[in-house]
Amino acid sequence: MNSKHILTIWKKELRDTVRDRRTLVSMILVPMLLMPVIMLGMFKFMSEQAAKQQTQIAKISIVGGDYAPQLAEAIKSREGVEIAEVDVQNYKQSVAEGRIDAAVVIPEDFQDRIAGEKAVNLELVSKSTNANAANAFAAVSFVVADFNAGLLEGRFTARDINADILSGVTIVPEDLATEQEVGGFVLAMLLPLLIVMWSIVGGQYTAIDVSAGEKERKTLEALLLTPVKRIDVVFGKFLAVSTVAIISVVTAIGSLYFSFSYAGDLGIPMEEGNGLSMGGAGGSGLGFSIEPQVALLLFIVSLFLVLMFSAVILSISIYAKSFKEAQSYIGPAYIVVILPVALVNSVPGFEPVFWMFALPAVNAVLLFKELFMGAYDWGHISLTLFSLIIYSIIAILIAAKTYSKESVLFGD
Repeated sequence: MNSKHILTIWKKELRDTVRDRRTLVSMILVPMLLMPVIMLGMFKFMSEQAAKQQTQIAKISIVGGDYAPQLAEAIKSREGVEIAEVDVQNYKQSVAEGRIDAAVVIPEDFQDRIAGEKAVNLELVSKSTNANAANAFAAVSFVVADFNAGLLEGRFTARDINADILSGVTIVPEDLATEQEVGGFVLAMLLPLLIVMWSIVGGQYTAIDVSAGEKERKTLEALLLTPVKRIDVVFGKFLAVSTVAIISVVTAIGSLYFSFSYAGDLGIPMEEGNGLSMGGAGGSGLGFSIEPQVALLLFIVSLFLVLMFSAVILSISIYAKSFKEAQSYIGPAYIVVILPVALVNSVPGFEPVFWMFALPAVNAVLLFKELFMGAYDWGHISLTLFSLIIYSIIAILIAAKTYSKESVLFGD
């Protein structure tokens, strides 16, 4: 191979890439702006929905309230509850049609059973498809719990028994997870999938343009007629695709990490109490920093992912006759890669076995999650790096072999 020729082709393809607005958008603008907006917007939306759900008023009807006036009054005075009057004969229909969220049915013998110190069953009629039914259930449950506490205390007092006898074992939670670990857990859910995705998408347009695009523009023939070896042409194009892809990955990671680190300053609610606790000082931001050795491993693994996917996409794209056709070829390949990665990344508490660190792309996600959580298993690290190096070499050889076939390059 001639390094000078490879470098010349690499520069030429990168220059064409910079001139292509579509590639610039996919390489820099999308990962830098769109991904953080999507991720942070998702968290903001989830936070607002959780807060809205917590303040949602539950419409409840009390059937048989006269049988337990004290309990009925407690339900009526409960914050977040609106009492709706309905026909006692058709309260189930009202619930089914969504006019009310739930109906509390108090039995006629309520007072007699309470006086006889017997258990009483209250019927709470709701519809599981009603999103506000959970609020109604929670409100009634709190009222009943308070009512029971007062009832038991009265019974114990009548018997001159200390009510503290009801106190048993109390759980006092203590979370030993540091802010670093909490931040690492959050990043482990997002960054691995993002890295794999942009390892493919980042160089996709360049790969298509330097292969199917050149065939469509009829410029590939002129390039192959130059006194440059076919292998030098392949490596020049391959390096151009890889360069664009690694820039996209680094840009996406940097922008997302920066966005999460300063999420509190950007007005994104990530404090405890809304179900989106992200750690960090004062409840804002990510409260997480990547250690130098982790950053180095992330870059090395990402680099080999990029090399592997760049060669694969380049090989696929050269079979297409046009830009549009190449996109239709890459789509299914993209899904084949992303589906197992997304599955492994989304399963809670997933415990991988050793051989999984030899699966392309999947191994990178598993390793990234371990590194973010502060686990350094050098067996997993070694197998992941070794397997990705092998896959990258195989993919590059396949790309070189593909470009040597005249039928592929000029076939009708």
